[in-house]
Amino acid sequence: MAEAKRLERLKAMRSLLKNEMEKSETFSLVLHKTGSKLEEINHKLVSLEADVKVERWRSSPFSDHIRHTIAPMSGVLRVFATVQELERSLFSSNEVLGYVSDVKRLGEAVSFLSSSCVLALHWLEDTIDFLTENGMPEDHPCGLRFKTWIEHVQELQRTEARAYLRGGSLFTALEYLETEFKRILKAGFSEANLRKLQAIIKRLDAHSRLTNCVPVYIKARTKVIQKRLEIDYLERTITEADSVQDIEGDIDQWKLDMEIAVKDIYHFESKLCDQVFEDVGKDVPLRCFGEIASNSGIFPLLRFGTRISKCKKDPPKLLKLLDCFSTMDTIRIEFNQLFRAEQCSEIRRATRELISNLVNGVCEIFWELPFQVELQRPNCPPLDGGVPKLVSVVTEYCNKLLENNNKPILSKILEIDLGWKNKKYQEELLTGHMYSILREIALNLDVWSSSDKGTTLSCIFMMNNHCHFCGLRETHLGKMMGESWLSAHEQYKDYYAALYVKESLEKLLSLLNYKAQRKRSGESIKRTLQAFAKGFDEIYTKQSDWVIEDEKLRWKIRQAMVRTVVPRYRSYLQSYIMLLVGEGPVGSGKHLNYTPKGLEMKLKTMFQSKEETEKRYYKYSHFVNKVMDLGTTPNSHLMLEAI
Repeated sequence: MAEAKRLERLKAMRSLLKNEMEKSETFSLVLHKTGSKLEEINHKLVSLEADVKVERWRSSPFSDHIRHTIAPMSGVLRVFATVQELERSLFSSNEVLGYVSDVKRLGEAVSFLSSSCVLALHWLEDTIDFLTENGMPEDHPCGLRFKTWIEHVQELQRTEARAYLRGGSLFTALEYLETEFKRILKAGFSEANLRKLQAIIKRLDAHSRLTNCVPVYIKARTKVIQKRLEIDYLERTITEADSVQDIEGDIDQWKLDMEIAVKDIYHFESKLCDQVFEDVGKDVPLRCFGEIASNSGIFPLLRFGTRISKCKKDPPKLLKLLDCFSTMDTIRIEFNQLFRAEQCSEIRRATRELISNLVNGVCEIFWELPFQVELQRPNCPPLDGGVPKLVSVVTEYCNKLLENNNKPILSKILEIDLGWKNKKYQEELLTGHMYSILREIALNLDVWSSSDKGTTLSCIFMMNNHCHFCGLRETHLGKMMGESWLSAHEQYKDYYAALYVKESLEKLLSLLNYKAQRKRSGESIKRTLQAFAKGFDEIYTKQSDWVIEDEKLRWKIRQAMVRTVVPRYRSYLQSYIMLLVGEGPVGSGKHLNYTPKGLEMKLKTMFQSKEETEKRYYKYSHFVNKVMDLGTTPNSHLMLEAI
């Protein structure tokens, strides 16, 4: 029974060896120059076969089994020959991919040799045991030869271990691949070089030598990125005394550099890690990129963004912080995808700090805007009745906050800030705060208006400011405030315009009450005209430095003044011109400072710059002077024409 089991075991082992021998045929293809080696092997096999073919065992039922013992030994020797041939071929390979291929085949050959030796040893040992149990003497030549072959096979079995020891063929070959890996990294990346790196990485990983390669790759690529991210402004010191206007150029450059770093530099580097280490598992390229990112210059970029949030707190800073947050929001998806590895935890922490500072900086300034407007209330209004700089700046500032590129970012920041405080964000919070800012502006205008000593200047002041708000109709702020708000300012503008004309000219026009002077003398008329001219000149001189900033409103006010004054003045002159002419020298015309036409043209130069006034008034000065010099009675019809 035991003998049958042993026989079955030997048959199974023979079948396994047969399969292994078939595999060995693959390695024999490389043996183009091994004729002498194989001849030597055949001689040894013939000698062994002669030993076992003794007459005594020729008729034995186990003679076939003994004869087949030669087969596994032949297979082992063939594999060993292949190993030797591959070792020689490594010295003649001049191309990296070919060398990698030879290293792969050599590794497979020594591994196959080792496994073949194990099988051969089992076969030889079982054969000796089988023959001994069936009567073969211990000193029989065949048994002794088998024992000698066991020693040879055991020696061949150690070939694989020796190949990986320092100085061994595989050890030397793998060292050479590591050297080539470093050389290719320095040479730069191309499609050909990428294929070489991939092949080397795959081969080194197969031989458990990847740990020597990854640090080299990390160091090389880290230096490349560090060189690209050597940016001078990143080392700039920023204090709370610095305004964003002082570093505006650096901030704009930082936004550009941050996008380039994430979307270009690190995106490429992550992709490159995936490609180079694509055959060694997902963890290796992720860990490799994490190490590169953490050591290559991303922290100075993040720290500079944090320093921006520390500079002087003023309204322009809010807009720049919105820009910075917008940049980080734009790269958010790519950023989270790239820096997800455990090695990037410090990068994520620094990024959270940056985002927190940006959000807090924006909210701190935004919520204080109404208070900042209120703080300007003790200041004096413009002496020319124009729109205060605060009004124009704040309304323009609110418009910028409501622009399509700023409002969504501002809303997101407010939502984040409230979320941190376990509060819910609603759109009404933003619009309501804008109302609060405008309400403080309105309160400032009321105070400044009442501080004007003259009612006329107060009218100009309020008229200009209400006109300014009317001009917001097509802006984001105007659309947010709505049509009723704009219409109200339109009505107030018209009201103060009418009030200005009335207050400015009422006293002057009272001099032209010709009904009360119908029976007076020419001398009395002359004094009235002189008083009128003096009063008009005083108004003109006093208001020459006042401004009406809107061109259409300026034209409208002038026309209203012309319609109010000139017809009344012309009517007065027409009522008394004959009386002036009839009194001779008194009515010579020299006392007539303004003709109706001259008065109209001067009214049309009000609220203009001095240069424009002189240019426009000169056009009619010659005409007026000519009329004034025409004389008395003989030329009275010309005076009537002038009137």
